[in-house]
Amino acid sequence: MRRFWLLISLSLIASMVSTPALAAVKAGTICSSKGQIKKVSGYKYTCVKSGTKLVWSKGVKVAAKGTPTATNTPIPVGPLSLNNLQGRLDEVINSAWLQASKKIGSSATTLGTTQILVGPNTTEDNSNSLESLNLASRLFEGFPQVKNLYLIKFSSKDIDWAQKQYEQLSPNNYDPNAARNQCASSNGCVGAMAGINTSGDGVVFMGQGGGYIGAPTIKGLTRAQNGLIIAHEYFHTIQMINASCRGGRGCYGEAPQWLLEGGATWSAAVARYSDNYDDYLLERNMTLNNHYSNAASIYTSDYINQFLNPNPIFLPNQDNWKHWSKYNPREVYVLGFMVSEILASIKGPDSLIKLYADIGSGKSFVEAFQGIFGLSWAEACPIISEAIAIGLKQGIKK
Repeated sequence: MRRFWLLISLSLIASMVSTPALAAVKAGTICSSKGQIKKVSGYKYTCVKSGTKLVWSKGVKVAAKGTPTATNTPIPVGPLSLNNLQGRLDEVINSAWLQASKKIGSSATTLGTTQILVGPNTTEDNSNSLESLNLASRLFEGFPQVKNLYLIKFSSKDIDWAQKQYEQLSPNNYDPNAARNQCASSNGCVGAMAGINTSGDGVVFMGQGGGYIGAPTIKGLTRAQNGLIIAHEYFHTIQMINASCRGGRGCYGEAPQWLLEGGATWSAAVARYSDNYDDYLLERNMTLNNHYSNAASIYTSDYINQFLNPNPIFLPNQDNWKHWSKYNPREVYVLGFMVSEILASIKGPDSLIKLYADIGSGKSFVEAFQGIFGLSWAEACPIISEAIAIGLKQGIKK
């Protein structure tokens, strides 16, 4: 059987390259370095990615010193805590994104050697996965990340090929029907999963060419095409490697399921759109759209509190996630997204992985939470639930 192996060795992102001093700066014209800022004639221009090109953004008027001017960048807010959360969910959205954006902007990638394996009959949904992977890596710089990452991409024509690659890498959550399961949906091969193996390598398994629910998203691209799916799955490997207790088998299952999936969903969105707050809001609102529309009838604070499970008892080698099996599977992604956003706004994005690192060192989720946030999970859960319920009811999206 033919195998297409694409080996990509990564190094740290090169330093920013400046455009020539005399180059014209106008909205829509080509620039050379993403994130670069130029101020011309009282307007600030930012180098952003549009399709496959880097172009200057629409100019934003720079106010004279001491004169406030509205911009698309959120204004820093006062300190948030679990004790002053109510009525401030709009500030939470701003604060969480802003802290993540600053972390990514000031960090270097620690992404390890990445091998991208593409099926012989498969066309990639996104051939620039490295961009999203590097952004994801920078968000959690300072925490252990896998030294080797294997990314397997396959379509319905390459199911057997993909299963064989997956079997050779043998992640700890190995499934003998993994490839077929990722293509079982009527929408095609839309599934994805991640794991780590006994060598500590990350393995990401991604179906290609399917019709993802909610497509298209930002700028006409699906979540697979714009890099959100690969970023989400890579975050799982960070969660897992930081909770790699019990001989590498992992104890990430001793944290709530909503933290695993919701944390990865929020982190992927904020990393992918760390340079564009408006696009982040578009993705956020699309993710939460159904919850906003059904908030009054379903998403009461009592419902959310029961879902989050304020008194979890998580034990080694047990099915600690059976509590969530009675809910719609999407809830762990969406309500988990909002909880992760709140936690990140209070203690920064690092807190989402610190919870896993503390669990990996032997603490329970309850112990880890109180150590980081200074309040017991049983006390914090109703506060968080009420804040989310109010925000959904009010339609806070800004």
